[in-house]
Amino acid sequence: MSIQTNLHGRLRNTSLPASNGMLPVYEAVSNAIHAIEDASISLQNGEITVQINRDGQSIISFDQASKRGGSDAKGDIIGFTITDNGIGFNDDNMKSFLTLDSEYKAERGGRGVGRLLWLKAFDRASIESVYDDKGSGRKKRTFTFTVNQGVTKQTTVDSAHERRHTQVCLSGFAKRFRAPTPKTARVIANHLFEHCLWYFVRPGGAPTIKVVDGDETIDLEDVYHEHMVAAASTESIDLKGVKFAP
Repeated sequence: MSIQTNLHGRLRNTSLPASNGMLPVYEAVSNAIHAIEDASISLQNGEITVQINRDGQSIISFDQASKRGGSDAKGDIIGFTITDNGIGFNDDNMKSFLTLDSEYKAERGGRGVGRLLWLKAFDRASIESVYDDKGSGRKKRTFTFTVNQGVTKQTTVDSAHERRHTQVCLSGFAKRFRAPTPKTARVIANHLFEHCLWYFVRPGGAPTIKVVDGDETIDLEDVYHEHMVAAASTESIDLKGVKFAP
């Protein structure tokens, strides 16, 4: 006999302080890294884009996201779109998504609550995923995830001519989480880098991760090198004029 899980109850019992409004985004990026690890591509060919969506600014497409560069964007942050070219929402990953407290990624430290955090800080998550289905070719799966209705608007269609990718659009950023969240792409990129630091220093490194805000694009690899230079400068000691005991 299966035990039923109440989504409203689980969300009520899931803690997310207002100061941690970016944690759901970090969780989505961690999921994207895992998806790239699970795909038949090298980390060097892995791509993750974190698009900052602002009030009055339309959400850009997956192909456009990797081509932006330039000036500051304006408007309040209302959501984020996280895109990767990993394995996607195949049947196994979809089954895990539909299972609260899933242990599917337990060996990687996953607690199965990342998508619950999405709905703590955002009104909805809209997912589009193009993936390779064993024996059936390439498919596109789309669905919406909300507090009131759970997973709805599920569709799965053939998609032979599209590039493999997964796009998670978190929209309706709640004001109590939005207010303490950093307002600029630079600060958001720095905080995201700090959260993902282990992936950059581990053997093999991290996939390409970019933060896109209107015409501004920040590559976390550049942030990593900036931190390395700063750390090296801090550890340098000027010994000029120092007298040592005989």
